[in-house]
This record gives sequence, structure tokens and C-alpha cells, in this order.
Amino acid sequence: MHQHETVGTLIARVRREQGRTQQRLADLLCQASGDATVTRHEVSRWERGVRLPTRWLPWISTVLGISLDELEAAAAPLRGRRGQAAPPVPGSATPWCTDEWSRADAEAVAHALTDNHADALAARVAHEWLLADTPQVYEMRSGRRVGAALADTIRRRGDHLRRMDDIVGGTDLYPAIAGELADTVRVLREGSYTEETGRALLTVGAELAQLAGWVASDLGLHAQAERDYLAGVRLAHGAGDRPLAANLLSTLSYQMANTGRETEAVLVARSAAAGGRGEATASVRALLLERVAWAHARADQPRECDRALGAADDAFERSGPGEDPEWVYWLNRDEMNVMAGRCYTELRRPLRAEPLLRTAVDRYDTTHIREMSLYLSWLAEAYLQAREVDEAARVATRVLDIAVGIDSARSNARLSLLAGQLASHESAPVVREFRERFAESVA
Repeated sequence: MHQHETVGTLIARVRREQGRTQQRLADLLCQASGDATVTRHEVSRWERGVRLPTRWLPWISTVLGISLDELEAAAAPLRGRRGQAAPPVPGSATPWCTDEWSRADAEAVAHALTDNHADALAARVAHEWLLADTPQVYEMRSGRRVGAALADTIRRRGDHLRRMDDIVGGTDLYPAIAGELADTVRVLREGSYTEETGRALLTVGAELAQLAGWVASDLGLHAQAERDYLAGVRLAHGAGDRPLAANLLSTLSYQMANTGRETEAVLVARSAAAGGRGEATASVRALLLERVAWAHARADQPRECDRALGAADDAFERSGPGEDPEWVYWLNRDEMNVMAGRCYTELRRPLRAEPLLRTAVDRYDTTHIREMSLYLSWLAEAYLQAREVDEAARVATRVLDIAVGIDSARSNARLSLLAGQLASHESAPVVREFRERFAESVA
């Protein structure tokens, strides 16, 4: 970074050096983030210093190849003078001057985001999350010593974001999670705190990194997800939280297994399970062993997969209430059966897979539409392997109906796979109807 370079002039300089126009940069940011709200005019405002691109810094880093640390350093001097910046552009939806968004407003939103009201509109909550400064920013701006209460607040906000992921598309959610993570890391880098508070901040930062990686992976942003996971491993290691570090590595192995890196996935999954064995709760051990099983299934290693599934069941049977970390809240017997059913489908054992998947799906929470669509897709594949073509097509059609409202690269990939597998059975009317509807949805 050149001396006295602001974040806007840094973006402008690198963009020009790469021969890109403001419009091209805006298009690339929209593609990378899945958010179509970045325009050429917005890029121009950033470069002229009219507005800070705070929530877009991770995407700008990815697209322009500027390190996130460098962007944050260039933006830091301006964050403290937001109220002195140029006036907001008329018609702007999210002005960043302090005259337009008060501390009281931000604190009200922050409080609302930690309150689990069942009737909250999740997409609106995600949007409000992006508008408000996080508690981390206020602590740093005030210059006070950071206390344990901040780590507790970040953890509650992270828990809320984790549950929002069950029902909100990643395009809406990822920028909020990435911003929360970036602000937490900034506190760690620049704040003053006790060793105990530092460990708490490192832990919540690692949890946010795991969530960020999971949502990025679901969007198909695999390189970004891997960066998030590995950053989280470093944070968890700094906190001395071996089970959390193991979960991050294990989640990374799951992405590797799904993206053609099966051999590497087996190694990473087994290392994670071994590394977390000593301190992890029974439920966490079960989760880590499930991922080992999945990696072996994807690598077409049935014997090793069976052993890992058996060990996962044994561990889960030993789990007790109230002992687990919050981030494993979702693991239950149905989820265990779904993973086993998916492994058996991958290994082409439909007679073992079908009852596990069908029973779990029949009991599944229908508000979690992404998981419902994914699990049904495995059930459809199991039916097809068992040569129950009509039933496979009916379930695939149900997946298609659900997937209309989902922003998930994984769900889209599963639908494409099913469409390809059913292509040779178009003589059946129910298959022909599914493929016609799928073609329309793609168009």
C-alpha cells in the first residue's frame, strides 16, 4: 500500500493496474458474492471516499487480490471520521454517515438480533445486521479496554446467525457473517483485554469462521470457504479449543470430499477426529466420525466407511444433555441416520439407505427447506438405485418444488445430478414431467 493511501484510492489504483473498469469490478463483485446490488456508481463512491465499502471488503479482497489486512488498514483511519465524511449520495439506501445512523439505532438492532423471536423475518434481520455497526466496532471506537461482556455478546449474535442459516439463503447471510468475523478479528488485533477475554474472543472468532465457511461453501464459493475454515483453525488453536479446531478441519474435509478431493478429505477428516478425541464431547466425536465416514464413502472405501459409522453411533449413544458446545446443537439421531443413508447411497447400497432416509425425512422440520431438499435428493437417488424409477421421479419433483426458494449451490448440483440420472428413463411419464419442469427451471 502506498503511503497515505485510503481504501478508496487503493481500490482504484489496483483496479486500474489490472485494466478493469468500475463497471467490470462491480460485475465481478456481484458474481463473487451472489449479491446484485453493487453498481458502477457504488464503486465510484468508494473510490471517491463518499462511502466506505465495509461489508464488501472480503469480496474486494477476493476479486482484486488485495489482502484483507491491507484493505482493513486503509479503511481504519476513515472509520473514526465517519461523521466528517462527504454527505450521503441522494437516494442512497444505506448511508454510512453518523448523522443518518445513530448509536441508539445500531444498539437497538444489535439487541433485536440477539433476541430469538419466532416471528422475526430472517431476511430483514440479515439486512439490518449489515446496516448496523457491530458491538466490536463500538468497543474499538470508544477506546475502552475490551471486557468479557463483548465476547458474550458476539457469541449470542453468532448463535443467532447460525440458526438464521437454517432458513435464510447464503447470499443474504454471508456478508453479515463475514462482517461480524472481520470486526471480531479487528478487536483481537487492536484491542486491549485480559488473557481470559482474549481466549473468549478467539473462540467466538473461530465459531464465526466455521459458520462463514459453511455458508460460503453452500454458495459454491469453495476457495473463500477454505480460507474461512483455515483462519478459524488458527483462531481455535490460539484459544486452546481443540474440539473446535477439529470441527473446522472436519467441515473442511466435508467440502473436499464433495469437490473431487476425496483422498485429501480422508486424511483431513481422520486427522480432525484424532485431534479432537481427547477433549471433545460424545456428540462432537460422533460428528467428527460422521465426516470420516462420508470421506471414505466418497473415496469408495466401504469397509472403512462402515467402521466409521459404527464408531459414530457408539459415540452418539454416550452423549448427554447439557454438555455440548452450542455449535453442535443440530446433531440428533435423525441427522445421524441421514448421514448413514447418504453414505450407503454413495456406496450404492439402496436397501440400507432408503429406510434410514425415508424415516428421517418424514420427521424432518419442514422450515429447514435447504436440508429437506438435499435429504430428499439422496432418497430419490436411493430409489433410482433400487430401480423404483417412478418413486425416484416423484421425490425428485418434490425436491424441485422445494428448491425454487433456495439459494444453495449444493441443492442445485443435486437436482442436476438427479436430472442426469433420470435421463435414460424418459419413457416413464413421471420422469418426463420432472425433466421438462427441471429444464424450465434452469431456463
